[in-house]
Amino acid sequence: MRRVVVTGMGIVSCLGNDVSTVLESLRLGRSGIKFNEEYRDRGFRSHVSGSVNIDLDELIDRKLKRFMGDAAGYAYLSMQQAVADSGLAEDQVSNVRTGLIAGSGGAS
Repeated sequence: MRRVVVTGMGIVSCLGNDVSTVLESLRLGRSGIKFNEEYRDRGFRSHVSGSVNIDLDELIDRKLKRFMGDAAGYAYLSMQQAVADSGLAEDQVSNVRTGLIAGSGGAS
């Protein structure tokens, strides 16, 4: 069996935009699912969603963001958090022995 070490985590979700906020939301039983007026206005049968409350334009350089959809922006910010949380130097992150596990629900 191979040894794997998780060194850093990051998250952007409807429960919060960092690991500590999401953990607090989970502990307190908060739901990130809310009424979505846009869904109602568009005639969707369901009027609820788990929307992320974050300003990607403020947090990602516009030259980089112009090639990203929202989901890619959330993944990018999560990756930045995970790298910062890991405490790894850039040469350690850019190493063939370093991997990233990412998940996304909803938009692609």
